[in-house]
Amino acid sequence: MTEDSILLALSGSQQSRYAAEVAWRLSQVLRSKMTAHHVIDTHNAWQFIGQEKPGFLDSELYVNAYQGLCKSMYILAEELAEAYTSDAKRLSVDDTCIIDEGNPMKEICRRADDHNLVVIGHRPQLNTPQEDTTHYTEFVRLSLAESLAIHSPRPLLIVQGECKSWTSLAIMISMEHINEKYINSCLDLANALDLPASLIVIECGGIEEELSEFVSDLRSANNRLIGVPIAFTNAKQGLSDGAWLVTGDADIARNGLDSALIVMPTREIANERLTVLTSSPAVFVRYLKVPSILLWPEEYVYSFGKAKQKRKFVGADI
Repeated sequence: MTEDSILLALSGSQQSRYAAEVAWRLSQVLRSKMTAHHVIDTHNAWQFIGQEKPGFLDSELYVNAYQGLCKSMYILAEELAEAYTSDAKRLSVDDTCIIDEGNPMKEICRRADDHNLVVIGHRPQLNTPQEDTTHYTEFVRLSLAESLAIHSPRPLLIVQGECKSWTSLAIMISMEHINEKYINSCLDLANALDLPASLIVIECGGIEEELSEFVSDLRSANNRLIGVPIAFTNAKQGLSDGAWLVTGDADIARNGLDSALIVMPTREIANERLTVLTSSPAVFVRYLKVPSILLWPEEYVYSFGKAKQKRKFVGADI
């Protein structure tokens, strides 16, 4: 890949419409190509209808029912692609709409390898987690966005509400784990979107270093952070009720983060992907309290918007 490209996971939901509006605007700002991708879920359709061996009914009845369901899904997919293409053309978006069939998560991950960013809509949960989420993914059926949060090889922008104008880009890191390549990639993205960046350091209680000394060391190690506001938040507070309790040398209030594009890194530890809050990305996505968030696999390094004229991101333009 030599230029920016965006993959939109397209469905017929309201949240997918919100995601499309964000993706369209990002495509215009970054001057990137865009692909809308709808997957006909023939995998789960057979899991729902099909039978490994016939019991009370002849297997032909199940095959006919499956074929009828797939035919209906193909018709809906074509209607969806036509409606999407019409709206995209009206906005002069440089994009392609493609339809695949199979397992949606696997198909999207396969297509994601040819793009720099994946955008998907997600229906928010109204409740907060009450159960033990240590082995969450073993017992709960995951939504597509939750599954992609674990498996996507590219940064995943999750949109679950109407996205107003972003006023800043908030880069989350852990006080116990600093990845300079991830930080620099996020700073490049902030520059490409013409958004002021801030660094939000999550305290997990494992380091006794003075906060002022930590900030000084951080800026000494990366001179790109000179002038970038740096603040601190508590890990449990951020996950439990969606409130970001921020302290430090930056004047960053909760309402300031509400209008920010928050970037949360994920990394693989012992064959399991975790956020800097030490929880599964799927848990974080299910109980997400903000309209949008960008999950960034730390191993992925890319500089968005290189050598391109900067244009400010304004969500209300769509």
